[in-house]
Amino acid sequence: MFAARWMRSILAVVWGGLLCLLLLFASVLPPTSRVAAKVRGWELDRHSRGFGLVLADAPMKRRFLLGNGLVAGLAIIPTANLLGGFFVVTLGSLFQGFFIGGAVNIGFDMWSISQPTLFVGVLYGAANLIGAIVLAEAASWAHSRVDAHFVEVERPFAVYTRISELLTTRRGVVLAIDEERRRIERDLHDGVQQNVVSLSVLIARARRATDPEKTESLLDDALVQSQDLIDEMREVAWRVYPTALDEHGLRPVLERIAGRSPVPLTLVAVPDGRFPPAVESAAYFVVREAVTNVVKHAEATAITVGIVAEAQTALTVTITDDGVGGADPRGGGLQGLARRVGALDGSLEVDSADGTGTTVSARIPLGTEAQLGSTKSEKS
Repeated sequence: MFAARWMRSILAVVWGGLLCLLLLFASVLPPTSRVAAKVRGWELDRHSRGFGLVLADAPMKRRFLLGNGLVAGLAIIPTANLLGGFFVVTLGSLFQGFFIGGAVNIGFDMWSISQPTLFVGVLYGAANLIGAIVLAEAASWAHSRVDAHFVEVERPFAVYTRISELLTTRRGVVLAIDEERRRIERDLHDGVQQNVVSLSVLIARARRATDPEKTESLLDDALVQSQDLIDEMREVAWRVYPTALDEHGLRPVLERIAGRSPVPLTLVAVPDGRFPPAVESAAYFVVREAVTNVVKHAEATAITVGIVAEAQTALTVTITDDGVGGADPRGGGLQGLARRVGALDGSLEVDSADGTGTTVSARIPLGTEAQLGSTKSEKS
């Protein structure tokens, strides 16, 4: 990866050497002129392909062309010198070393030394190549500073950016798992455990009762309590992971969420096709957590949920409410969703201005396992 990056940077510097005079000439023309627009397009292409600099917009300032033209001109002179030394000396030493032989004499005022041709050629060539790489990286940094003065600049393909993303998402997976365990523990402790204790008390009272009618009444209460406990266990298991998601897909599970939501929930778009299990699971948890947040905090009167499949590339999940807004993307619930989506290399955006409601949008890549198609029901 580093070798490919360095090679692209060096080629971008050479490319800049060809463009530097055109950049300086275009900088004196009106920014909207045809020539300036053409040269600007070439320069943006060089930045994107060579240095991995992606600009949010095309700067329409003359100083953009002037600054990058100066950087390109200053970078190409020493880089061309080093590259020339690398090719000439390295190729010359290889040719002489393999076909002619001999040594290279290095003389000083007081003494001289003799070294094998191949040894000197390889060391000198490596030093020139390293110097060219350093200059190319410096040129990349200088161009990024010039670009950042006018528009927002990203390096989406930079090695260190990708490594940082992988480290962040790996940590997010661990945190998401821990949060899920804590939530399950709370559900079991606050709900199931309390019902079990209550059921145990009823059974104990029934055993101690001496009146048959009292015993029968307590046992009836215990039976009702046990049915409630069964229902609650099913509810907890469904919140952990609904089996219907594996059997039928997203639509039936989301329809159940809509039917059980205290706030009216409308499903505006849910595809009928099936998606990779991890993607369906992430989409389900995004909708469930976002709806839970709306019910608890938003004071909303309506919720809208939409899911769009982007041509076998990604699944976009959007949850919108008409509540009070002001949701904090750094809050625990939304951060948990961001980590869950980030673990699949996706992204989560929250738009929640005060008084205008909240929109949570998650984009989840489908990956290579995506298989879209109609859901096939299994008949026994």
